Amino acid sequence: MNTLKVKSQNITDLLGEVIFTSRNGNDFEAFIHGKEITNQTVNVTFASLDYDLDWSVVFSENKLKRKKLVKENDYCSYQAYGQILSINPTIVDFGDIVMEIGLHTNDENVIGDYIYWMIARLDVLDISFA
Repeated sequence: MNTLKVKSQNITDLLGEVIFTSRNGNDFEAFIHGKEITNQTVNVTFASLDYDLDWSVVFSENKLKRKKLVKENDYCSYQAYGQILSINPTIVDFGDIVMEIGLHTNDENVIGDYIYWMIARLDVLDISFA
């Protein structure tokens, strides 16, 4: 769960995007459906459509140990750099947000590792008012 400030929204027929300000002060956008919100602080759980990345890429492309979302040109799309907090499910701290990703492993040795991830579309899974 992420507590974030809603900066703006562009929603038509309950579909659109919300721009949030992260806990680090960075702005980022996410796809939302089924809800309309006002400019306020909210609790948000994210999901994502992910690119299929090779395991070696996931674990080798964050040598600088960054925690950051880097905007891509596509709608709500990001290069994501973060640190694995837990597995089953895999929860990653991307600096701007913490979220579950589709990296399936039972290897507890990856907890604490820094990874690279590609988010094809960042989605608001659940939202409530803080």
